Amino acid sequence: MRRLATPALLAALLYAALHAAQEAAPARPKVDVGQIGGAQFAIAHPPGDWNHNLLLIAHGFRPLDAPLVPDLRPERAAIREFLDEGWMVATTSYRRNGLVIGDAIADLDALRAYVAESYGDPARVILEGDSMGGLIVTLIAERDNGLYQGAVAFDPTLYIKDANSNLGLTLLPRIPLLFVATQGEAKQAKSYITAIVSRPPPVVPPRLFLISRMGHTNINQPERVLAFRAINAWVEHGPDALPKPAENRPFFDSTVPPDPFQSTVAMHPGNHGFDTTVDEVDAVYGTVLLEAQASDFDVAGIAPMTYFQMRTGAGTFRVLYGRNYTDVESGQWVAFPDADGRTALARAFGSAAAAAGLKVGDTVALDMQEPHPSGSP
Repeated sequence: MRRLATPALLAALLYAALHAAQEAAPARPKVDVGQIGGAQFAIAHPPGDWNHNLLLIAHGFRPLDAPLVPDLRPERAAIREFLDEGWMVATTSYRRNGLVIGDAIADLDALRAYVAESYGDPARVILEGDSMGGLIVTLIAERDNGLYQGAVAFDPTLYIKDANSNLGLTLLPRIPLLFVATQGEAKQAKSYITAIVSRPPPVVPPRLFLISRMGHTNINQPERVLAFRAINAWVEHGPDALPKPAENRPFFDSTVPPDPFQSTVAMHPGNHGFDTTVDEVDAVYGTVLLEAQASDFDVAGIAPMTYFQMRTGAGTFRVLYGRNYTDVESGQWVAFPDADGRTALARAFGSAAAAAGLKVGDTVALDMQEPHPSGSP
């Protein structure tokens, strides 16, 4: 006769299973939140000891009616990698939305000061910014106050103007400044790099990496890690530590194609559609990231620039499987592969998540529909 396990044995087995699961699962970073002068901040701590280095992130333009939120995502692969290496990562909402430059710089300076007062003065602070945030970190890099050691600007919009600020570009950065630009977005960074202006010390001549992909700030996690590694190598060892451009190329191509991953979709009968899961929801714009990848659309017969039907708990929607946000007009739906290989789902000048009632973990059903009226791309 087989003996039943005793309660003590069951308890021991359960404890062992829970202990093993805790060891297998990565530690969740501690995130502090708060407010400084009306700006909401978030600070993610490394799971282990802090190495006294700080990555400070400047966000891009946000509509006036968007929420003031510090949109920090420690689960993103790049951020998670930096945290695991001992970095602290922080960001702020700014005190207001819209075209805000001077106030944004003041809010970032205030957050750096808060980190120094609360946790100890960082040994190194690297700035990172996308779009308008790229302009903001460029302007900070042009100062000479010793608070920051390097800056990375992704697809910076360098020539926008803030009516409430008299700050302007000097083209003379005082710390290592690395621009990273996608196809179609590199003109402004190139003009900054190649400007006919004398840059003797203590000015630090800026550098540019190019990414062979279309789409504003359509930059994947490995490309962000590469830029982060490059700016730190530059800070530590000088510009000669940066990767070199290919022969007869003026700028280094830092494109990293996304690796295909195991499909997680559930195909519908006849393979004319599939169910997929919401992986992420943007807290500001309401853009949704689906786990589906381009190969899933291929199997389902949903070709680029054709429409598909999307079903959620909130209803049925007609969506264009396009190339980027600009393929549709205001209020219309578009989905396209993002730089990391997932599928971005957006509603032009509206929140896709709110309109479709979607949150992380929800299931979305997609089915082939009809071609786009304009034909093939």
